[in-house]
Amino acid sequence: MTGMAEATFTLRPIRSTDYGQVREIYEMGLGSGHATYETEAPTWKKFVNSKILESVYVAVEKDDPEKILGWVAAAPISSRSVFHGVVENSIYTHPDSRGRGVAGALLDHLIETCQRLGKWGIHAWVFPENQGSAALHKSRGFEKVGTYHHLAKMTYGEMAGHWRDTDIYEKLLPKPDEQLD
Repeated sequence: MTGMAEATFTLRPIRSTDYGQVREIYEMGLGSGHATYETEAPTWKKFVNSKILESVYVAVEKDDPEKILGWVAAAPISSRSVFHGVVENSIYTHPDSRGRGVAGALLDHLIETCQRLGKWGIHAWVFPENQGSAALHKSRGFEKVGTYHHLAKMTYGEMAGHWRDTDIYEKLLPKPDEQLD
């Protein structure tokens, strides 16, 4: 964080004992109605089976390392092996993290992790109404590559019963054969 005050949080890999707070933060996103089509948070087992575990990091308070401020993860976009280098990201933050650089630090870390894991693309699916997420992704070099129109009908929240559009943002990373060791 060049030119900024020292961060009041740190990043570390997720632990199973973190999942209660991770789930709470995810459910806060669900409550907004502008984070996901899902209607409930997954179990720990489903969560770890759907994510690339090496990519799952949490931000914690520096002076209270048990307090989780947010989390980030990558998941495969497809089970087809040819697409193993392209992932979809998830990033969720607690209201206590707002304005502290937590989301940016988590996304920066995910980008670095994906490069280290030999991934060549990260996709972010963002509801057009979620301007904060769109701005965050654009600030990290993601480009809007399209919109899926009427992708699914929302089943909860203020948009319940409405067909939702979803914007797709993409960040291309160096291809594994182009990366220098």
